[in-house]
Amino acid sequence: MISLMRDLDQNHRYRQRMLLAAALVGLGLLFVAFLTAGGRSARAETSLNEEDSVALAEASAYLSSLESLQGDFLQVGPDGSVAEGRFYLRRPGRLRFEYAPPENLLVVADGTWVAVKDSAAAAQRYPIASTPLGLILAKNVNLEEKARVLNVEEQPGSLLIALADRSGEAPGQITLIFDRPKMQLRQWVVTDVQGLQTTVALRNVETGIRADNSLFVLRDDQRPEIGGNR
Repeated sequence: MISLMRDLDQNHRYRQRMLLAAALVGLGLLFVAFLTAGGRSARAETSLNEEDSVALAEASAYLSSLESLQGDFLQVGPDGSVAEGRFYLRRPGRLRFEYAPPENLLVVADGTWVAVKDSAAAAQRYPIASTPLGLILAKNVNLEEKARVLNVEEQPGSLLIALADRSGEAPGQITLIFDRPKMQLRQWVVTDVQGLQTTVALRNVETGIRADNSLFVLRDDQRPEIGGNR
């Protein structure tokens, strides 16, 4: 019985760690589709006015112009749990998020696949095109054309853009939050079909630093490793 309880606890913690990493990149929308039956459907696509289209075009141009980005991230889960780590971005298609201990997790996008890796198991892989990462890492970003736009909202110092999967296959939504008036991606919020939210904030962001190719390669036999050759 003790052994069974220990196995159940380990399985629960493993699932929680994988959901933690999945929510980081909007993969939580996909995980919830498998783990939750029913739930609330995403809001209908909003009717865009001219100002909305201009804001979407500006955000798309900013994301398309990004070549390299790195810094720290802070993630807050729906239960108030906090995780943090380091990220590296090289467009098109490449991204790496390293969770700081004790999480021991990696999320790596290699240009085709997104891999979620925990030290205790083989990496779980998903096509980039089936995740919200595909919107950000595409060579030419067009939010209005490629996503279902749920809301565009200008706030003092911020622009909020809520998006959903246009195909409807991934329930939930992701809200990108940009600084204004200087356009810069500051954070995103993933909302699952139950309305639970995970927030990821970017900090200490640096541009123009080209990360080494090895950071965007993840083999099944690799364990999560913080850092690497730059």
